[in-house]
Amino acid sequence: MLTALKKLLTNWTLHFLTLWIGIKAISVISYVYHVHTWGNYIKNDDGTPVTAVQYATNPDDRLFFVALLVLLTEVVRQFIFKKYHFIFFIAGCLLTAMISTAGIVYERPHVFNQKAKLTLIEPILYIAAYAFIYIIVRDYYLQSKNRQLQRIQQSENELHALKAQLNPHFLFNALNYLYGTALKEKATDTAQGIDMMSDMMRYTIHGMHENFVPLQDELKFMENYLQLQQVRLPVKDNIEISTQIVFDDHNYHHKIAPLLLLPFIENAFKYGISMDSQCEVQIKIAVAGNELQMDVFNTIVQNRVEVNGNNTGIKNTIKRLDFLYPDNYRLDHKNTGLGYNVSFWLKLSS
Repeated sequence: MLTALKKLLTNWTLHFLTLWIGIKAISVISYVYHVHTWGNYIKNDDGTPVTAVQYATNPDDRLFFVALLVLLTEVVRQFIFKKYHFIFFIAGCLLTAMISTAGIVYERPHVFNQKAKLTLIEPILYIAAYAFIYIIVRDYYLQSKNRQLQRIQQSENELHALKAQLNPHFLFNALNYLYGTALKEKATDTAQGIDMMSDMMRYTIHGMHENFVPLQDELKFMENYLQLQQVRLPVKDNIEISTQIVFDDHNYHHKIAPLLLLPFIENAFKYGISMDSQCEVQIKIAVAGNELQMDVFNTIVQNRVEVNGNNTGIKNTIKRLDFLYPDNYRLDHKNTGLGYNVSFWLKLSS
């Protein structure tokens, strides 16, 4: 909630300043043109003509009206537009216009006292049209900007995906496991492991060229990853791993950005597993309707000798979420000193 209010305040400030500067600029230009064409018609108390600078900086009773209009417009854009049926968006624009018009009546009643009451409809229509056009144009601009950023991000991903998306340390350990199994057994387990690795590499190569992939492919990739993580680790009393992926056939028509879940789970194994200390990793992924919920927990291994990373994978994933799922995801993480929790919610696309 605090994040939403902070975002609303930021958007309101930028919108208000832009609109107010535009209104004042038009007013000053009109004033200067009038003075140049017909002479000065506004005087100071001492009789001297009001300059353009004085005209621009004089108190203006439109300030309250503009601030109210911008606030209501941003509320409609952030909390109603694209979140509810289009008719609610239209109703929000009309309500914005009616409340703003009431503000005009309060601030400048003389404007309407000089005219027929039916002229109240005019500002309502103009303001509703402004709110409607502003929100549509702003959304189109943001979508275009996001598409451009996605193309740039995708180009970077294509260069780095193979070496960055899967931890090389994990790959070497998994291959060592397959090699050891091949020496001890005659093929069944080894073939299964190689098949899982082939599926993972195939998915990685395919996924880096796509913005969205079928949800079932992403979940299958995560199942393979978790199985290989568990078999490559030794069976020890101090290591406890719990994984669960819950979904059904009704969810298969949904799509998701590829390799979106991996960085959070990879970090749990990277920083939460110890060969000597008591450690635990818990992972649950559940899909219900068009919503995906993932909860990841890992103990924080004390006195690690490895050098900690800079969480580049997590940072890049958050950027992708902002580009691909604006306002359609929640990510919370908590470090208790002994354990690390990640809670991730995502509204899936079809």
